[in-house]
Amino acid sequence: MLISPFTPLFFPSKKADGISGEYIQTFAETDIIRIQVIAGKFAIDPPRVFIEPGHKFMTSLDWCTWPINSDQTLYYTETNLSKGCYSIELPGIGTCAPFRVTTDARELENTTLIQYAMKDNRQRSDVFFEIDGKLQFFDFRVPGGFKDSGWGFGVESEQFTTDRADIIQLYGVDSVQKKFTLGNSQGCPVWFAELLNRILCCTYVYFDGERYARKDSSTPEMTMLLDGINSFVFTQNLQKVVNLQPSIELMNKQLLRRANDDYRKLNNNVNRII
Repeated sequence: MLISPFTPLFFPSKKADGISGEYIQTFAETDIIRIQVIAGKFAIDPPRVFIEPGHKFMTSLDWCTWPINSDQTLYYTETNLSKGCYSIELPGIGTCAPFRVTTDARELENTTLIQYAMKDNRQRSDVFFEIDGKLQFFDFRVPGGFKDSGWGFGVESEQFTTDRADIIQLYGVDSVQKKFTLGNSQGCPVWFAELLNRILCCTYVYFDGERYARKDSSTPEMTMLLDGINSFVFTQNLQKVVNLQPSIELMNKQLLRRANDDYRKLNNNVNRII
């Protein structure tokens, strides 16, 4: 039995050295928290939701199933939780780190919603984004955003210089690179950067509704806030995607726009200042 590594919750396998940071993973009530588990032919127990702190049992979630092959079955579900603090236990796997669901705009304004999917199920065997012919995006909300100081600009161009040293532009396409800051004044756990690095291997990655891709082969760069505290700030170089497949972009944004909510506005061309 294997939990998909693209599930946006953290199931620790062992206790880490050092002191845990103060940041608690936060989702908006409109975010869809998807859980996928790959198992054998036999049924598995449902996820159990606990209220934190206190670890008080609240409810069990219902699994949906989808056959992968004759030997494996995909079990998947959505949490659909109202505001509060929770943990989720997957029997046979463990209990995830506590997370919070909120409707407080002040808490959410300094977060970024990352939504991601691959174009089909052929890229990896540990996650399934297309189920029954429908593409499903995962949601991962993180502290941080784009700073104005992290913008960069590029161009792919071809020029011709005349015998009088005049330059004639033959071809040119501009691009915008941005540095995404992951973490706030409290930082964030290291697994946030691990998941972000994995997410950027996907075909479609949207930050608050705008599509970005990893710049070259860059990976999250770590800054330690305080020695001995397991809380960090990371930066990741990205490039905005603007010129690819308009019909696919339209379809994807219809899938992303699941609720009429301020934190799902698309194409407003505004980056929050952090």
